This record gives sequence, C-alpha cells and structure tokens, in this order.
Amino acid sequence: MSDETKRRIFGAPSVQHDDIPGNLVPAVVALVPGDLLTDENGPNRRLRVDVAQTGFFAGREFRTFREFATAFTGTYIVKVIAPVDYIIFEIGAECDGGQIRLESVAGGTEGGSFAETLPVIPRNSMLDAPAHAPQLELTAGGTLTGGTTLDVLRLKTDTNSQRRFSIGENINSERGNGPGTIYLRATCTDFTGVIRGWWEERP
Repeated sequence: MSDETKRRIFGAPSVQHDDIPGNLVPAVVALVPGDLLTDENGPNRRLRVDVAQTGFFAGREFRTFREFATAFTGTYIVKVIAPVDYIIFEIGAECDGGQIRLESVAGGTEGGSFAETLPVIPRNSMLDAPAHAPQLELTAGGTLTGGTTLDVLRLKTDTNSQRRFSIGENINSERGNGPGTIYLRATCTDFTGVIRGWWEERP
C-alpha cells in the first residue's frame, strides 16, 4: 500500500500503519464523531445537518425591531451600515392598524439626521455562546429619495373596526449582502405595529 493511500485512509502520517495486515485495509472505515450524528445507533442514524444554524451557535445571528405604538403616517427610514458580509434571513412587519409598505432599498440620496439607534440583539444568549460583537449599525430618522427597491412587503388592516385584527408578513428567503449601506423604507398610513429584521454576520 502506497504512502498516499495510507494518508487518505488513516490521516496524519504520524499514525503507525505498518502493523495493520494488508488484508484488513479494505475493511477500515472512517469513524464520524458522535456529536455529528442524529442518534447513537439504529437505522435512523444520519449525519446531523442544522440548516442556517452555524451562525446561531457561533453567536453571529442578530435581530432588531421598531415598535409604532401610536398611529404613524409618513415615511420611516432605517439606514443599515455593514462593514462585513452578512445574510438577511428575515424582514417582517406586524400591522395592528392602518397600512404599511416596507421595502429594502439600495442607493438613493439620503438627507437629514439618522440620530435614532435601533437595538441589535443577539439571537443566541446561552451561556456557551461565543462572544461576538455585532458589526452592523442600524440608525433611523433621516430621509431617502430614490434608490433601487430590492424587496417589498405590503400590509393593510380592515377599515371596519368590527372585523379588524392584527396581521403579519415576512420576507424570509436568504439574501447575502457584501459590505456597504442599504436602507429599509417604511411608508405608512395610520400604522400601528412592529417592523423587524434578523440576520447573520459573516466576518
């Protein structure tokens, strides 16, 4: 058996292979660490796959929200400054009253002062979660003219108070973005409710 074949089967060259009879080599199999399997044994044992959970356990997923407790009419702009790559998992809104058009926008001409800082909250605050300082900065309060709409979400409650109930909607397909600036533009009429977002940073 060649040294290259030994390396592929047994790993690092520091392991002693010469004592293994040649007729047993075909029976050698790679052992998968137990924490990568779904069960200890049995026919249902599979390789564990956690969809979109790598960033969660690494402490790199964050969320934010902004509540409108009283009816708001106008345009509300959130400026997102990202110095690193990131993945947007969700942009959403819940509407208790009125209506909202929520869009993510690239480019455009901003104005005014973005003096309001939105909360950036870790999605994993367990004791064993690695410490990861959030890199994205979310501010609001300024204006935005123009730009290219990347996603849009629209909600409107029933105008009849006897039939009105809260409604919600999410844009929750993954979108990967590079470093730069994008905006969330909420155009509202008598809107009460919440807008929110969830993302993973990929430094």
